[in-house]
Amino acid sequence: MGNNNTIITNIIRVHCSMDNLSHDDIKFFKRIILLIILLAISLTYLHVNKLQSYSRYERIQFTSSGSYLYANLYYPTKEIDFQESRPLLIYCHGIGSQRDFDLRIPIEFTKRGFYVASLDYHGHGESGGTVIDINPITKRPAVAQACSDLLDTLEVLPFYSAVNVSQIGLIGHSMGGMVVLMNQALDPRFNITVAWAPLVNFEPEQLGIIQTEYYNDYIPVNLINASNTNNLLIIMHVHDEMLNFTENAIKAQELTNCTLIPITTPLIGGGHQLFTNLVLIESIQWFEGHFFGSEIINGPIYITFIINYVVLLICMFLLFMIVLLLTSYTSQFFTYEDENAEHQTSQKQLKFPRIRKTYKIAKIIIYTAMFLLNWQIFERLFGLVGILYSSLNITVVYLLIKAINYYNKLKSDQVKFGFTQFKDLLKSQFRLKHVIFALFATFYFIGIYIIFTYSYPFAFMWPSNFIQIVIAELIFPIYFSIEIFYRKIIYPQLSFLKTERRKSLWTIAISLFIQTFLISLTSSWLFFPSVLFTYAIFTVVIIQNTLIYENTKSFSLTILSSFNIIQLFFATVISNVLGISTVLNTLLNI
Repeated sequence: MGNNNTIITNIIRVHCSMDNLSHDDIKFFKRIILLIILLAISLTYLHVNKLQSYSRYERIQFTSSGSYLYANLYYPTKEIDFQESRPLLIYCHGIGSQRDFDLRIPIEFTKRGFYVASLDYHGHGESGGTVIDINPITKRPAVAQACSDLLDTLEVLPFYSAVNVSQIGLIGHSMGGMVVLMNQALDPRFNITVAWAPLVNFEPEQLGIIQTEYYNDYIPVNLINASNTNNLLIIMHVHDEMLNFTENAIKAQELTNCTLIPITTPLIGGGHQLFTNLVLIESIQWFEGHFFGSEIINGPIYITFIINYVVLLICMFLLFMIVLLLTSYTSQFFTYEDENAEHQTSQKQLKFPRIRKTYKIAKIIIYTAMFLLNWQIFERLFGLVGILYSSLNITVVYLLIKAINYYNKLKSDQVKFGFTQFKDLLKSQFRLKHVIFALFATFYFIGIYIIFTYSYPFAFMWPSNFIQIVIAELIFPIYFSIEIFYRKIIYPQLSFLKTERRKSLWTIAISLFIQTFLISLTSSWLFFPSVLFTYAIFTVVIIQNTLIYENTKSFSLTILSSFNIIQLFFATVISNVLGISTVLNTLLNI
């Protein structure tokens, strides 16, 4: 490790004048260079591993039932020696997910030589519309022909000349299972279908569907039968926590005489996710057995998708660390001298008696308990929207106290509040340097995120329209109340700690505890991958703000630097919620 530090220091000496760099500057450059080296190694391995499955992917946009839908088309690397053309598979994800969260199908099937098109059907990911839309021309549910519309688009692309038109299959999970069951029954171009834990049997009213006369006949339980459904495989856990096994899997088997594989062993992530190699192996064998007439002609099956997930998590961790370092380091150039003035005395650390430290720690515990209790009471009274109400409560109380203190100060200075005071107040809270730094922080985070997700198709979250970004302003009271708690309530109680870094570590530890509590309050929403991802972003932003505050002691700077990031990802959650809003009550009450 000592040799590595020497090498990095020499690199810095070559590119920078050591006379102009402080010890902290050198330490920053050492860390950032080390992280970049590790990231380069991880990304190289990730892309080399990706090339074992597919060489590239293409983002497909098309129109379906009046909405723009999106899909990723993956081009396989593997050659199929025993036939000239390739199979094509269309994959539909589960409810609340999107086309690039579950990598199992793209990775494992392209590795077998299949083209794979991963679809965001209506109301999911980047795609517009909702899951209960009706096609205005055919009067069918929009999702019932989403796969067919995608295939129509794929048929005119250059790659399609290499597709074996007799080897086109569908695979779907959960609501995606319902989507593929609808499409295969209505379009004879789809020859083989695999449905993982499919939604088969439900009443339209349960999902908030108003136009039941258009939807009812296309619900799988009313649509599929032995004559319009061929070569269907259903895989479902007998103790699925989301859908009833008998009412869905067994019912589909009774209607179509399909093959059913029941899963009985406990699985990571629960039975509904079917996160097991067995499901993938059975699915691959089903398609290859019907497409190629043999389950072994295409070679042995090796499931390796988990490696991709591990390396992806490492890459994302390194990217977040780089963003945190860049943001923290840059923040010191965007503060004002007067913002640190009131904190200068904290640099001269006083020795706190043990009883004083205990008192401070007790206050932290009490304040944290009161903060969480406030959330829990409002959540119990008003449901999930109660979290917003509780945050508004904290925000209003804080602003009221600030207003009273400001008024008392003006009164003591014998100054009346007028336009000049209002202008000065705004200037003191929102300074030009702060706005510029907010743009820098947003650029670091969003820029690196977009570059990464475009270079490797994983977890690209983006609002489908500007209105959702505007609606996402609702997250501000929650974000603001959390920042009030950390910066204005917790931080002053940490004065017994000797260094600013220790104060930051304590704040981060408390924030992780509170994030865990917030997740528990909203656990019924965790089937949304976008919700989980937004929680992860929220955690990173809180850590980032803590490091900014450590360097600047500027509350307004921390608020401005990260809100755009939170707003953007929360807008994506809103996009998904609006897309499946009619089915939420049913899902959340299961």
